[in-house]
Amino acid sequence: MARFSSRALGATLTYAFVLLVGVMTSSVWIAVSAEKIVWTPAGCGLAVAHGLSVATMCMLLYAGLARGPVAIVAPIVAAHPAFVLVVNVAMGLRPTTYQWAAMGVVIVGGILIARSAEAHPQFAATDGKELRKTVLIALGACLAYVALVTTGQASAQMIGGLQTLWLGRLSGFLLVGVILALQCRSIAIPRAWLPFVGAQGLLETIGYVAFLAGSTTASPHITMVVASTFSVVTVVLAKFVLKEPVSHQQWLAVAMIAAGTAVLSGSG
Repeated sequence: MARFSSRALGATLTYAFVLLVGVMTSSVWIAVSAEKIVWTPAGCGLAVAHGLSVATMCMLLYAGLARGPVAIVAPIVAAHPAFVLVVNVAMGLRPTTYQWAAMGVVIVGGILIARSAEAHPQFAATDGKELRKTVLIALGACLAYVALVTTGQASAQMIGGLQTLWLGRLSGFLLVGVILALQCRSIAIPRAWLPFVGAQGLLETIGYVAFLAGSTTASPHITMVVASTFSVVTVVLAKFVLKEPVSHQQWLAVAMIAAGTAVLSGSG
């Protein structure tokens, strides 16, 4: 969905509307459920940081998917659990041998995906600049994903998933609004696209509700890794719906990333 809407409307405008749907949905949810708002500096600060990270990641992801190929962008972004483990190591975690090995497999899978792009028909006639730009966008989205996972899980455990979602959607919407204002862009969306982008916003909001709910359980690391398997579904859709060519090397890389993240979750 993000590929089609971003190509038609632009990544920033598309995500602004997606966030608006998220703000409205989470606000109504809080009002109806009579959720108690917890105003703690640390929890709310992390929720805001989470929202800014989500907005940054999604704008980069949308831009990457719009550029394509989807079968290259999605697996690179989905390699983020390996980098989350690096963050955990910096915070004092001591990974097991299996975790180190799994992290290596994920990183090698990401390298294979990047290298396979050189032979992709979309880049075959270019000098490499477009390929490097696409890979850099995907890597930027991957690193932003690391930030949103670490801040979102920490915030959800302090102030709850729903409040984290609400503050995150709101702060992200403000950030994207500032970007649109600086770009002096029209914020009008054609009526024909409203149902499509509205459904996209609702689905994304539901996804983050599930992610933040899982973050308050005893095994938040499993939520992170299960969420990262979206790349496998995305590549399959790219192959059979968008008719993108997917090489054997790309399938191997997707399998390596999926297997590595599964080991990271199982050994967490």
